[in-house]
Amino acid sequence: MTQPYSIFITGASSGIGACIAKQLCDAGHNVHAFARSKDGLQNISTETEQCSGKFAYSVGDVTNNNDLKKAIERCANEFGGVDILIPNAGIGFFNPLEEASFEEWEAMIDVNITGVLRTLHSALPYLLKSKGQIINIGSIAARHVFPNSGVYCATKHAVLALSESLRIEYTNKLAITTINPGSVDTPFIDRTQNEKLLNEYKPTFNSGMQPKFIAKAVLQAVEANGSGIYSEITLRPDRR
Repeated sequence: MTQPYSIFITGASSGIGACIAKQLCDAGHNVHAFARSKDGLQNISTETEQCSGKFAYSVGDVTNNNDLKKAIERCANEFGGVDILIPNAGIGFFNPLEEASFEEWEAMIDVNITGVLRTLHSALPYLLKSKGQIINIGSIAARHVFPNSGVYCATKHAVLALSESLRIEYTNKLAITTINPGSVDTPFIDRTQNEKLLNEYKPTFNSGMQPKFIAKAVLQAVEANGSGIYSEITLRPDRR
């Protein structure tokens, strides 16, 4: 690594986001983490005290434009700009379409699509100035629709389409990467209120990849600068 990058990541208080933030900070990059959980962010701050990179955080919600604008501006002021954006925040609810509440659908769209768009809109001027990189966190669901997850899959298809649009529109200006993980051992599935599906799907998530594996792929994409661009990385559990 020739220099530390200034990195802004959302949904960074737990799960994949927390591991990405710690991995990048440990590698010497300066990370500004954004999430709703102050306790979770404070825990990461303590865990990264000995890292070679700097760690800062802002508490806020990706459904709030002002929260995002203030946090991204703070990141730029602290670290001299924004080099890499990782709109990681995402949620999922699993239910047959006829049993799901509209509130579940609306929440997934507001976080997984509109939240990514809000984050991107606030950060894009800084990224264009630095000729930076956007790393979107997609899903295998962006390529394959699963039963009882139609709206969630649709949100991840949207993320993939956005990545492609950014890649086409900002060729020679921005690097665009999409990370598409399969099941990961995090509390992600716990939002599901359908007890039958929760009991059915939870073992698949529990036996899935560790978040650190996803974080290593993100670090690899970040540090490929100058060698090439990872446009899309698909990661699956090792179930041979």
